[in-house]
Parts: sequence; C-alpha cells; structure tokens
Amino acid sequence: MITNRRTSAAWASLTAAGAGLGFCVFLSIESCAYVAAPPGGPPDSIPPVVVLVEPDSFTVNPGFDADVRFEFQESISERGIEGSVVLYPFEARPRVNKGKRELKIRPREGWVENRIYHIRVNPTIQDLFNNQIDEPLTYTFSTGLPIPDNAVQGTVTDRITGQRHRAARIDMVKMPDTLRYGSVADTAGSFTLRALPLGDYLAIGYEDVNGNQRADEFDRSDTLEVELAGDDDLTLDFQIFRHDTLPPQLAVTTAIDSITVELQFNSYIDPDAPLSVADVAMYGAVDTVAVPIDTVLHAWEYAIWRDSVTAAIAAEREQARLDSLAALEPVDSLAPEADTLEQTPTAFPQQQAEGEEEPEEVEEPLRLPDQKIYVITAGPIPTSAHIVTVQNILSLSRLIGGGEMTFQPVEPEPEEEEEPPGGPPG
Repeated sequence: MITNRRTSAAWASLTAAGAGLGFCVFLSIESCAYVAAPPGGPPDSIPPVVVLVEPDSFTVNPGFDADVRFEFQESISERGIEGSVVLYPFEARPRVNKGKRELKIRPREGWVENRIYHIRVNPTIQDLFNNQIDEPLTYTFSTGLPIPDNAVQGTVTDRITGQRHRAARIDMVKMPDTLRYGSVADTAGSFTLRALPLGDYLAIGYEDVNGNQRADEFDRSDTLEVELAGDDDLTLDFQIFRHDTLPPQLAVTTAIDSITVELQFNSYIDPDAPLSVADVAMYGAVDTVAVPIDTVLHAWEYAIWRDSVTAAIAAEREQARLDSLAALEPVDSLAPEADTLEQTPTAFPQQQAEGEEEPEEVEEPLRLPDQKIYVITAGPIPTSAHIVTVQNILSLSRLIGGGEMTFQPVEPEPEEEEEPPGGPPG
C-alpha cells in the first residue's frame, strides 16, 4: 500500500555506501514521446491518483529484483517527471521509466539484499491537463531487514537569529557504512523521518546553499551523534550556523560611556560560555595603570543590565520628583486626605488587592550569539588612551581566541541639574 505519513517534510537524497555525503540527484528518464492533452471534452481538474503500488509498502521482500511500480488511475504527462523521484539510500542516478499510467523505479545496479529502501515521488507528477498530485508520495520496503517502527523528528533553527529555517535539509548518515537517509524541513522548519535501519548515525542539518543536496563547508550546519533503536522516537533540534576555521579575533574596541567598553570580534561568540574578569585586562597606554574590571557580559546579558539600570535611574528620578512635590505641599492641605483615608473601610484595600491581576512572569530573552561582549569597569576610565587585552573567548565553532587593542575612553557625562518643581524663578 502507499503511505503519506511524511507530508510535512520532503526527503533529501542519499549517498552511496563509502561515497561520503553524496552528489546531486540526476534522474534517467526512459519513456515515450511527449503526449499533449486530448482535445475536446469537459476540463479535468482532478490530479492523478495512485491506485496500485507493487510491492506493497512496508513489506519485506528477500531476493526482490523487479521494479517498484506506481500505477495511476489516468495517463500521466512527461512534464514534471524529471527530478520527481528520490531514492534512499542515495544513489546518483536511479533508473526511472515512465509508462502511460505508471512509473517504474529501481537502482541502476539493482536492489541490495538486506537493505531498507525509501522512495519519494515529489508533487510534480501531473496528468495531461496539468493537474499535479497534491502531496508527495512516500514509500518504504525492505529486501530482507525487518522494518523498524522508529521515528526521528524535530526542527531546524538559525542559531544566529533564533528563527526556524524553512527548507533546510536533514541527513541521517548511518555509520560506519555511510548510507544516507534524509528529509527536508517544511515551511515551519519541522521534519520527520521514519523506518530507519538500527544503528549509529551522524545527523546533519544544513541549508544547502547551492542545492547539491550535501553539506558543504560554506553551508550553515549542525551535526549531532545519534543512536537509533527499533522503537525509538527521537526529537532533534538542529541549531545551524556557518562554522569558522579560525579562532575569534578582537577587531573593534569602542568606549560606550565612562565605565563601559564594547569589544567586537570577527566571529560569533558562544552566548552560553562563561566570561571571566580574569580574562580581561585594561591599563593606560602611557602610565600602564590598571583599571579595575567589575564584570564582563555577553551582549544578551548587557541588554538586560542596561535596561535595568535605565529603569532604576528613571524610578529614582520619579521618586525624587514626587518627594519634591510633597515637600512643597502645605501640611494642612493633607488633613482632608488623612480624614478620608481614616473613613475608608478597612476591607477596601483587601478587596482591591484581590481584584488586582497577578504580575506577568518576565521571560528571559533568547541567548542569541553576538560578535560583541561588554566590559564594565569598577569606576570611570581615565580619559587618556588605554589598552584592553582579552583571552579565552569561545566562538560558536568551539575555537578559543582573544586579542589586544588600544581605545580612547570618553569623558564622563555631567550630572543633570534638576529644576525645582515650581519651575525656574521668575
């Protein structure tokens, strides 16, 4: 029978045993001449429907040496045949023959004994009236191995932006023979693979920039080691990014204010790696006097710290304003309010408290990678030129780097003088 259990993901190509991570898929189409839609008659709006698959899906067929045959209820067109079939484990040029109402599929070198095969027919197959099939057709059978009831599902996320990556590819490379099974993430960045042979895998999620259906060095990617048993239902979360080959190097140093210095590197920093004040030194370029460091923060931590300081300053200023207004208020003018408060039922504040909404929990911001970290000093940095050195900075690619640069501190901002609540004297 035919199964459409994988309609949420499209399957990638697979590599032949021992051939690394594979090549592009090219299909050999051996079929009759182009057939045009028949003239006359009412228009046909129904796409081709599979009425028979031989052998049945999810069956074990030792010694199988025929074609896998998909039969449709009507004639299918030459259009859309090229590139419509993907065979797993991957082979560069599977044989695809088109008949009037059928597709016949087989590996060029024949089926290998004791192997699980997956076939995907993409939704490019159409009838003579250009009606394409609605969903991909997925098919699984075995030439000897029992077909396990397992599944690997999950998501592919851009590590830098935190956004799901639609149409990313997923390869499950079985070790040590490097048979490659795969899938393509849907528009929500989700994927599912089922009925995979038991064993150890290298699971690779990648963006496939050039469409060659394999992970290249310039592709954003993520690799996980996976052990798959017969009834496992695994969930994988790929965090893809472009990997560096060199350690992070300090590139730009900028004084943000009198106590904050921004250090920018030439690659993304691991946002979960601990930062230590012991790995940062700051001193005068001429007098070499050291500047005490209070803390070192990732960009996401600095955003929280900056916002909290800004909120605290605003709250302090507002309280000072209210205190100033209260100091100008005549004492006897407060008496009516006091009387009013004394006449207020004691239950009223309690009822009001019960009616108040509970404060919403503040969610921690995403720990997204950044190329910047922030050094907060224990006091204002003298305004002469200074040197900052940093070490043991860990990149997303698990490379350790650092650097040294000279920067010019900024003058401390003068404190603002607040006007009295009554305004300037007339």
